[in-house]
Amino acid sequence: MNAAQLQLWRGWAPFGLFLVTPVVGILVELLVSGPRGHWSGHLGSGAAAAGQLLAVVTGAVLARRRLNVLLVVLLAVVAVGLMLEVVGNQRVAASIWQTSYGDEQAAAIGPSFEGFESGHALAETGDMLVVLGGLAFAVTLGAFRRVGPGVAAAGVVLSLFPPWILPAAGIVLLLAFLLRGPRQAVSSDAASVTPPGAAAT
Repeated sequence: MNAAQLQLWRGWAPFGLFLVTPVVGILVELLVSGPRGHWSGHLGSGAAAAGQLLAVVTGAVLARRRLNVLLVVLLAVVAVGLMLEVVGNQRVAASIWQTSYGDEQAAAIGPSFEGFESGHALAETGDMLVVLGGLAFAVTLGAFRRVGPGVAAAGVVLSLFPPWILPAAGIVLLLAFLLRGPRQAVSSDAASVTPPGAAAT
């Protein structure tokens, strides 16, 4: 592998953080079976939050040298929000485990099951923390010029993505760009070799 290929690999490798959540989702899908319903939707949301939590923690550890105290605090807020999403969604799923209730049926019957309403409230609190923490993290990174304005703007937009589908998407994107660092041109090895018979300069 030459220098150009190595730099290309290093440039794209951080975006592997986006593969964590699909892997977690597939594992949950394989391990848990049963009829589809409101419970399975919450199970999927909890799995997505767990995957994103793993991606955020991994990215933060790898990018720790590029993070100041404020950025670490904001990431901690997002991590707490993701944990609340995991616990809340799991609580809702467990309360009506492997039932075929749709959303309307679950809304009517679910409150009679222990953990249904408290799980929803916990997940909603987590959603709020993830969105607000993600927005603050993106704005702060842009203000400190740790990433370009376009990347910061993309982080803001993705932070507004519905957190019950894919939470903290903006955070993962921003961490990937932090790990990628500024792009640098790599000259070809061949350019530094003097052709046979040519005068060296």
